[in-house]
Amino acid sequence: MNRRPPLRIPSRTRVLMVLSLAAPGLVGCVPQLPQRTKPTSPTAAARALRQGHYMKGSQAYQDLAQATTGNAKADYALKAAEALLRAGALRRASQELAQAKPPLPGPLAAHKDILMAEIYAAQGRARKAYEKTEAARRYTGLRPRRQAEIDRVAAQASLSLGHPRRAAEDLIARERLLVSRRRLSNNEMALWHDLAALQTPALAQLYAEDPTGARGAWANLEMIVRRYPPRSQRLLAAIGRWRVRYAKFVPTSAFLDTVTGATARPYAEPHSIALLLPLSSPFARATKAVERGFVDMARARPIPGDPRIYIYDIGADPTRASHYYKKAIRRGAQFIIGPLGAAAVANVAHHARIKVPTLLLGLVKNGVTHDSAGQPVYQFSLARTLEARQAADRAYLDGHSRAAILYPDTPFGHRMRRAFARRWRHLGGLVVTQSSYTPGQAEYVRPVEDLLNITESRARAARLERILHMPLAFTARRRQDVGFVFLVADAPDARLIKPQLNYDHADDLPVYSTSSIFTGRPDPVYDRDLDGIQFGDMPWMLVGNGRMARLRATLAHAAHYDETPLARLYAFGADAEGLVGRLDRLSLGGGGRYNGLTGALTLRRTDVIRRTLVWAQFRKGLPHLLDSFLRYKGLFSQQHP
Repeated sequence: MNRRPPLRIPSRTRVLMVLSLAAPGLVGCVPQLPQRTKPTSPTAAARALRQGHYMKGSQAYQDLAQATTGNAKADYALKAAEALLRAGALRRASQELAQAKPPLPGPLAAHKDILMAEIYAAQGRARKAYEKTEAARRYTGLRPRRQAEIDRVAAQASLSLGHPRRAAEDLIARERLLVSRRRLSNNEMALWHDLAALQTPALAQLYAEDPTGARGAWANLEMIVRRYPPRSQRLLAAIGRWRVRYAKFVPTSAFLDTVTGATARPYAEPHSIALLLPLSSPFARATKAVERGFVDMARARPIPGDPRIYIYDIGADPTRASHYYKKAIRRGAQFIIGPLGAAAVANVAHHARIKVPTLLLGLVKNGVTHDSAGQPVYQFSLARTLEARQAADRAYLDGHSRAAILYPDTPFGHRMRRAFARRWRHLGGLVVTQSSYTPGQAEYVRPVEDLLNITESRARAARLERILHMPLAFTARRRQDVGFVFLVADAPDARLIKPQLNYDHADDLPVYSTSSIFTGRPDPVYDRDLDGIQFGDMPWMLVGNGRMARLRATLAHAAHYDETPLARLYAFGADAEGLVGRLDRLSLGGGGRYNGLTGALTLRRTDVIRRTLVWAQFRKGLPHLLDSFLRYKGLFSQQHP
């Protein structure tokens, strides 16, 4: 019997076989990760929107649009754009609208015009917004809900253009189209606010033009409330006579309770405002920037009614904040802003009875637990954790699904990691790897290599060299299952981390960060190491034209804080002042927003002010705006072409 000679394998081939069998990770194994769960039906998409999961709902409608054609495709694209608009993602909403291509039937064309009007309104282009609502009105056969949306957006645009009467007329027309009690109540409150902005002669003229109709009824009601004191018998009697005369126009009982004084009148203009700040504390310089921003904005754009502003120094002890809060109320404050600082905010929220509308300059971890006496309590903050969530939103909207997180091993770093990861998983994304670093180091080789699995790859190569007793020609490869990196870092650390990412073959990975990464001062020499990083920041720090440019020329101390670390706090103080006269509008719902210095400001159901940031990317060491569709021009790219 002939035996087959033994097979002789060259040594190089043996090495390759060992590599393939013993170390598959050396060449970059890509694990099979579960796919993101998405709603697959119109019902599921609509449910996501009702639950406030706007981006999930938008993604579902986008999927439905891709699977259909014709008018159904356009309808789903418009619904996807509307969901993005509610989430504050204006750029993506505008892109999605382009998917609904003409010719469109009247109802869909009107829907597209309304959404374009809302985008224009958010951009501060009120005239264009109003023109789009007029275009939408030209279509016939629209459902009442769609007509009501036209009136709502038209009213917002009219108010921005300085036409409160026209806004009131739009809201009066909207009244007859609403069925939902909540929407009806919100509309009545918005209408009441617009009527309150009219001078008495204008109200009288509005009444004279339609004494027995809806316009006359509402104008008459506003004049009655102005004539008599709140809760007085004369007011109640006059409103009783008004109800008999205008029986078919009687508003909801909740609204009538408000105007009669059973509850507070809707956000009456305060005559006295208290600002609570820790001016004599270790944070005095930062606090002074907030104070100056507030006062400068008050002088440049006075609050309606021109109230007196009293500033209270609450000192360095945050447990004394509630004492000063009560003191301000005893002295007649009708609106309180502050205190500033997490501990002081918590002290007021948990130990002071809230007797007047209050804007806390910080977030309350577990909500306001003390008696608020029915008064609204709002929370306005520059918390970086909110920026981390927006970074997750941005990456999701850019189409990513797999994240890596690199963060400092500090309490702040862990809070940022948790905030981003929670939001990312809520959106359906996967966090495939995380790594921490000690800030302030001279180099960050190990944390970056751990993040990219290069440390493990090198260890496997070393083990093989020991097994084979020979050196190997080896090039480490980073893991291939990462779509982007969320980097938590300040500018000095990021200037060392980003080059290390590039060196370890991750130069093609998108990197997202927060405003911490930008000092606020253009530094094209040192910040060139940050090239490619995208970050969200407030318009005040990035925008060089329009309202930002006008305010820089108007606000007294703007130049003093420009391009300094305190510029953001100065803008924060200015926006706190700007919110005083706008919280009533924001609290009424309907997608209202205030385009402030710190971002586009909207109000969540939890009475937390949400800041929608603008986004920039470092190129040649300077931030360049990414959202140019907003008609913004970069602040630094123009100065340093």
